[in-house]
Amino acid sequence: MINGKVDYVESSGKWYYKNKNNQKFAIGATSEGVKKIAIMDRLLANGYIDHDSIIFIDEIEAALHPDAICQYLDMIDNIAREMNIQFFISSHSYFVIKKLFLIAYKRADYVTCISLDRDGKTQIYDLHDGMPDNSIIDASIRLYEEEIEEVL
Repeated sequence: MINGKVDYVESSGKWYYKNKNNQKFAIGATSEGVKKIAIMDRLLANGYIDHDSIIFIDEIEAALHPDAICQYLDMIDNIAREMNIQFFISSHSYFVIKKLFLIAYKRADYVTCISLDRDGKTQIYDLHDGMPDNSIIDASIRLYEEEIEEVL
């Protein structure tokens, strides 16, 4: 997904990203999206994350292209299932909610979505039952309706 891998070099004591063309870059010079995905890979590879772990990811969509968001969520879904890991993901992205809905629908499984409204009220949805009624979805629908009005 990141067209390369991140490795730790003992001799220098530094992390590097090496792309598929074998070009090496200091980790500080790589994109935040590459770092985000590489960190998960490293945590899994070194055994820091194991069965029954709980992982919190804030703003999962930050620094990721929508295609990468979808691939990352598929990866997280596989990890969660194979290792019995529970993920708590915060997001303000329609892409994230829609992809989680599709994962829940495809697997006929529970994916819980908790939304907070402006008044601080909590709403809990099972995404297998459909898309939630929240401000992120409302904004996406408003944009779609606005587009339809302009086109027609």
